[in-house]
Amino acid sequence: MAHKRRAQEAFGTSNGRLSAFAAARLAKQSIRNPELHQAEELSATAVAETPYDGHHRNYASSSEDGVESDVVEITGRATAGTRFSSLRTEHVKSLEKGALEISLDSDEYATCIGIYDLELVKGAVSVYGAALSPGPGFHRIYAPSIHALPSIVSLKNETLVRISHVSCALIQLRELSPLFRNIWAKTNDMKQSFTLLHVPGDDDLRRSLSLLDIDKTTQQVLARCSISCRQTGRSLKIMAIGAKSSGKSTFNRLLCNTLSSHSGVSKVAYLDLDPGQPEFGPLGQLSLVEVEAPLLGPSFTHVATPTSTRHRLLRSHTIAAASFKDDPEHYLKCINDLLKHISPHQPLVVNTCGWISGVGAHILMKLAVLIGVTDLVVLEPIDSALVGGLKTAMPKVVFHLLPRQPPKPPSRSPAELRNMQMMAYFHQTFSANMSMPKWFDTRVDKLRPWIVDYDGLNAGIYAIAFYGQAPKPTFLAEVLDGSIAALVILDKDGEDDIPRATPSSTRCSDDKENAPILRTAEGLPYFPLEHEGSQPLDPGNSECAGLVLVRTIDVERRQLHLITPMPEEQIARLIRKQVALVRGGYDTPEWAYLEALHQGAGDEDACGLTRPWVSRREAVGVENAVWRLRHPPMSHVAARIS
Repeated sequence: MAHKRRAQEAFGTSNGRLSAFAAARLAKQSIRNPELHQAEELSATAVAETPYDGHHRNYASSSEDGVESDVVEITGRATAGTRFSSLRTEHVKSLEKGALEISLDSDEYATCIGIYDLELVKGAVSVYGAALSPGPGFHRIYAPSIHALPSIVSLKNETLVRISHVSCALIQLRELSPLFRNIWAKTNDMKQSFTLLHVPGDDDLRRSLSLLDIDKTTQQVLARCSISCRQTGRSLKIMAIGAKSSGKSTFNRLLCNTLSSHSGVSKVAYLDLDPGQPEFGPLGQLSLVEVEAPLLGPSFTHVATPTSTRHRLLRSHTIAAASFKDDPEHYLKCINDLLKHISPHQPLVVNTCGWISGVGAHILMKLAVLIGVTDLVVLEPIDSALVGGLKTAMPKVVFHLLPRQPPKPPSRSPAELRNMQMMAYFHQTFSANMSMPKWFDTRVDKLRPWIVDYDGLNAGIYAIAFYGQAPKPTFLAEVLDGSIAALVILDKDGEDDIPRATPSSTRCSDDKENAPILRTAEGLPYFPLEHEGSQPLDPGNSECAGLVLVRTIDVERRQLHLITPMPEEQIARLIRKQVALVRGGYDTPEWAYLEALHQGAGDEDACGLTRPWVSRREAVGVENAVWRLRHPPMSHVAARIS
């Protein structure tokens, strides 16, 4: 039997010559990309031997509403010649329990992938812009493959660091979702949660990794802000603006770490105003956070809580959506309320969204004036008209310009990153006694829900509000079941402005239309709905406590079954307050619906057990059958030849 020909044998060896059309196309590409001076040889062999790294290439243009927020950060793409670590192998000593002890001279660096604890024994190092010195305790670093890997850079000679294995349930979320698979170090024996990388080939999974590259211009801007904060003693208010994928999230983390470790301040205020990809909370949240510890990981690794000693949540609101396009006025009201709780003695870092055109640009200019920023960091590319308008409106503001960074194709889409953040939020354990965040790998449908009455004299839910496009009242229960909602505390000082609810048993059908709080056929209380949804709650008289997942609605007992990561002591405080449930434009929590499937819970299906939110249906109809071609392709040509 004759063997198949190789592609090169079939098409011949390329002589490197290009047609006029191909040459013109390459010339056009070189104009668009001046850094690409030479074109690779176009041959079948080069295409066939290029390994597929499993990443979907998406070069979509910027979003009009800023939802597709920063995915690509300040990175340096790893190539075959990239070195992740500059230390010598004889300076690495293996210890027990998978730990490593590394000796570094000045300016030498080491890079690891995974989760690990960093202990500085002697000397000084810089990680993610934070200067670390020897002291009690350790610093936990989260370095997944989907983000740029931070390096441990030595600042002194004879620096000695110890890197230790971490047993973290965040790694085990890979069993519940493919979004968390193959993003940490390959740990078959689970004895080492990290891998020390010298070159890209040291990664056993052969992933497309990138190194956190802080260019000289960025270093100079960080140094100027730090010196200004330390010498002048003035309260800095720094806001970074730029399009999506320009690196605002990474820059803000670097800025927080630099100010807290170089300028002599112990606390930094962080105003998180990006609802699509918040730094310290779940989707749709606007918050004010007091940062006391370095930010050494992506956003889903450091959720702020009111009791945290590292990232303390001072106040938060929700717009219940990934973008403020439906209600910019409510967005500004929430920010105006957060500004009232800012301490004038702390430097302020402002995180904004990537919507810098149209309404987004107008809101950005309003924000800069409203906050009273002292320094504005502009990340290119950005419209010169917007920068000119900001300079005209605020002539005393110091402008810092950062050049455009080379793009890196993201390994996770913005929607996938939001799902990862939401999943990490609902799988996190919040407690006042924990110094480090902890997660659990139990499926959310296995968690014991909080049972809350929504009707009666002792109802725990005051009313339900819908932001954005609202469903008809007859479909309210169906839309609410299995969805994400926010728990909003209503301030008693402003209760005169809040409509009052009465139990459904004491209500007459004649006065339902005139009642401030209406009820569905299931007895669910809700604020009056319009086409644009409910009237947003006043941020001055309300505050977001956290998010819940509505597991089910028990209509017979008039109860809601809610799953939330909020601790028991926080839930106990909510019992004595009026609480509203806010439903809006949250993404459908498909990650929660499919956790049992990804975990391989086939035994439950075999036993006939039912799970919430999903149902099993037999494949019926033509669409569930396998389609087969009646005649193979080119069969008529083969018949003619024969």
